[in-house]
Amino acid sequence: MGCNLDRFEQNHAAGLPLVTLRFPLIVWTAIALCLSPSLVQAQEYRYPYRDPYLATVTTAILTADGMTPRLKRQAIHVPVLAGRGHLPALEGRGNVSVTLYRQDHPAPLIFVLAGIGSNSYFGLGTYFAGLFHQQGFHVVILPSPISWNFALAASRSGAPGYAPEDARDLYEAMQNTLGLLRTRYHVATTRVDFLGASLGALDGAYLSVIDAEERKIGIDRYLLLNPPLDLAYALDKIDEWTALQNTFGRDKSKRLVGTALAIVESFSKERLDDPAVFGRLAKEFSRFTTEEIQFLIAAALQASLPELAYVADGIQDQRILQPNKDAARKRLRAWRDMTFKEYGEKIGLPVWRQHLAEPPGDLESFAKRGSFAPILDRLRGNANVHIAHNADDVLVDRTSIEALKAALGDQVTVFPYGGHLGNLWYSENKEFTLRQFQAAPQPGRALRP
Repeated sequence: MGCNLDRFEQNHAAGLPLVTLRFPLIVWTAIALCLSPSLVQAQEYRYPYRDPYLATVTTAILTADGMTPRLKRQAIHVPVLAGRGHLPALEGRGNVSVTLYRQDHPAPLIFVLAGIGSNSYFGLGTYFAGLFHQQGFHVVILPSPISWNFALAASRSGAPGYAPEDARDLYEAMQNTLGLLRTRYHVATTRVDFLGASLGALDGAYLSVIDAEERKIGIDRYLLLNPPLDLAYALDKIDEWTALQNTFGRDKSKRLVGTALAIVESFSKERLDDPAVFGRLAKEFSRFTTEEIQFLIAAALQASLPELAYVADGIQDQRILQPNKDAARKRLRAWRDMTFKEYGEKIGLPVWRQHLAEPPGDLESFAKRGSFAPILDRLRGNANVHIAHNADDVLVDRTSIEALKAALGDQVTVFPYGGHLGNLWYSENKEFTLRQFQAAPQPGRALRP
């Protein structure tokens, strides 16, 4: 969990992101409200795991490594904000890093945005890239706004974490990406779609509102998977699980993380189209208690925070820093054990209060204003936006999904099991995901620029 500057530099020499942990950077329910085709009945849904925490950790091995054949990809560095390439230890890295999986003919393009800390080189985004490239899509994986790369290269405030502003920054980065792909890389697109998972789904909801108003991209379809509906609730859960480290002690906590990483790594070459693989993975993780899995989920979600804080703090800091390894190490160590609450209170809030045209407030009030409720009315009736959730998502209160389903009706599909993103690999869910992008586009959409 510590920050290793040598790894930091080695990864960048190879064009890779700061954090390359293979454990998922996952983040961020419903009882039947009515007999609706978008409410999956439990007796018809054969997903095998009823423990939502065990279901959640099955996402740990979802990468492109288990796809055959291996896909060719291109690392694309997109200029967005000028003057961001001078932070110590990150000189010259002030462009947004996206990954392109392209077709050799005109095709639909889908942007993929995973959850907290995710980057475009590893993890859940690459898993979706494998699925959609096989279906004939160009695929572009975006970095999470809650990542050092996005904070440095695309966040105007330099302190991402407030979804309405993060989505605005994403929208600009996506426009620049499309322009670069079409001019320099000659990627021919027939339409543009968006898939977001976890926090990426919440960002996608705000993107849909922006694009509906401005139509600078003209996104045809959105699929938003397991969005955190109430960020304050999700953050409280993560803080609660992080505090379990005090119960376990530092040594046991380190052993738990090390054991979990070793289990995940042992599955790195397995085939992801074989349900038995996930059965063996679940069996390995069943050795952990519920509290231990809760701690591991929180540790995975917060693994990228030291590097994010290093960048955000550096952007805001007006002092002249010595651009050497020791200074960078010292700054990274200062944020080594950071939590989301600490990031929000020490880095996010001062910036948001100063730069945003929002009423002042505490961290919880900003989390509420950046959740689903403020845009619910603007999502209602947009048939191009579909939300999928699991009734037992461990980061969402059940009543929130009941309210979402009641408000948006058939725009929401609720699966009875799967935890947080834990059923993405399941055959029925894969078919559902692909099916959302196969129907004819809705009329009245914006034309591509």
